[in-house]
Amino acid sequence: MRALPATLPILFLCEISFLLGHGLIMTLLGVRMSLEGFPSQMAGLLMSSFSLGFVFGSYWLEKRIRGVGHIRVFAACAASLAVTAMAHGLWINPWAWLVWRLVGGAATAGMLMVMESWVSGESTNDNRGRVLGWYMVISTTSLAAGQWMLNLADPSGPVLFSVVGMLFALSLVPLSIHRIHGPSRHHDIQPRKIHLKTLYQRAPVGLVGAFTGGLMAQAFFAMTPYYGQEIGLTTAQTARFMAITTLVALVAQWALGRVSDRLDRRRVILWMAIVMTVTGAIISAVANASFWILLVVACFHTAMLHTLYSLSLAHTNDWLEPEEIVAANAKLMIWYGIGSVVGPFSASLVMQVAGPDGLWLFLGAAAFSLAMFVMVRLHGERPDTVTQEPFVAVPVMETPHFTEMDPRLEPQQLELDLEGAPQDISHHA
Repeated sequence: MRALPATLPILFLCEISFLLGHGLIMTLLGVRMSLEGFPSQMAGLLMSSFSLGFVFGSYWLEKRIRGVGHIRVFAACAASLAVTAMAHGLWINPWAWLVWRLVGGAATAGMLMVMESWVSGESTNDNRGRVLGWYMVISTTSLAAGQWMLNLADPSGPVLFSVVGMLFALSLVPLSIHRIHGPSRHHDIQPRKIHLKTLYQRAPVGLVGAFTGGLMAQAFFAMTPYYGQEIGLTTAQTARFMAITTLVALVAQWALGRVSDRLDRRRVILWMAIVMTVTGAIISAVANASFWILLVVACFHTAMLHTLYSLSLAHTNDWLEPEEIVAANAKLMIWYGIGSVVGPFSASLVMQVAGPDGLWLFLGAAAFSLAMFVMVRLHGERPDTVTQEPFVAVPVMETPHFTEMDPRLEPQQLELDLEGAPQDISHHA
């Protein structure tokens, strides 16, 4: 960490406080909605409104960042998140909560855009691998730790909402007490537009995989705490379940990314979809048998789930020119965002019909549909003989600005490295 630019540790401190709060409120809301007796479709609608706000915020707040600067947008978003978090505890009303989640989604997008674009601006060819490594580890562990904080107080009271508000407010402190400059730019590549039709023709599995990744990931994060309460898990078990299944992403992205560097990524995505289909069916059948069986099988499921978008992104980038990566990845994020809006509410409708286990039936069915699509695309098509770029892991939560930290945007390929100097791995391509 000492070898990184002085601004980055300050930004990482902001990120830790922000993601602790975000991880806590995402889990808390699912639990609290079950305790308040909200029907599953209302719970799904509330969580979908967050994703809708996130999509709109990703584009509207980008203009505000260019207009008034990173620090002002960060402060406005952190204050909005703190207020809306505490408002949940003051007024228990599903329609009011829908508004709070819409605003919270937009503010969350703003916070992530500021941090990701700022971190990207402070990164160079010489430190990009280490910066990306630290960003991945900090974001995933902070999100998981926030989910574990559900154990700090009774989720049926207002205390945890106040804790969330304090964490969001504290994310402002490191920026406020240090004199730091805004982000700089080091990219030499000029982006080039690519049409959606062209993108689909080149990498249909990447585009559909991104949509399915958003559909499944947000359905999981939004509805699993609600599901846990409905099947009788304790608050501690729900917190443990969410934290562990999130931490699995760190190991899974590294392992599956290495495998996909050596094999046709479409086949890796196919096997991931098959694993998610099978584990979804198993969980829906044995979830009530044992918490530990549920946790172990769910870890296999979420290991694939949290890696799906990263592999879809990597597969798409294999078929792009360097100048096309920024525009293409933005389009993938749009489809990921569309999936994240549709997923929670769709999962809640299935749960309304099939009961709590409908969540896993929905996730399994989405994975099965993806597997069928990939099999159709593989059958009778050209072999995937394109030179594959090294896999780059993606955080559990990201905005289009994360693309700017992708080492593939620079002439030198850098390996994710937390401690030592970055290593040139271009010979793996």
